[in-house]
Amino acid sequence: MRLKNRTTRGDTIVEVLLAIAITSVVLAGAYVAVDRSMKASRAAQERGEAVKVAEAQIERLKYLSYSDPPADIYQDGTIFCITSTLAIQTVADIEKEVSCTTSGRYVASITRDNSSGTHQIKVLWENITGSKISAAHPGFDEINMYYRIYQ
Repeated sequence: MRLKNRTTRGDTIVEVLLAIAITSVVLAGAYVAVDRSMKASRAAQERGEAVKVAEAQIERLKYLSYSDPPADIYQDGTIFCITSTLAIQTVADIEKEVSCTTSGRYVASITRDNSSGTHQIKVLWENITGSKISAAHPGFDEINMYYRIYQ
């Protein structure tokens, strides 16, 4: 019968547990980095879509103002939006107005400031993180664009 060489040693349970702990920490760090990257990518995509919605509102506003300027959209402080059929809709509560949304996700509104002649185009959407980015609308993100029509 042959005896095993007692000089060779295997890994102890402590060494194995330590290796597992180190691997877990590295994998957890990688997961967090990938998760943040995915959220940042999604947030950038959402912001890009919101910019497109705002630009569409500006283009509709330009079209209506230069082709046939309706007097009711030039009232100071009136909140409204312009639908894809170029219908002007006054919005009492912008978050509840379905017709001023795009794909049910982005809510657009336009407000005119008569003193400066500037239109503020605001687009709200529920952000991917659910964090409170907008103080006025918790859980929503928003962009604001300004446009002045010279007549």
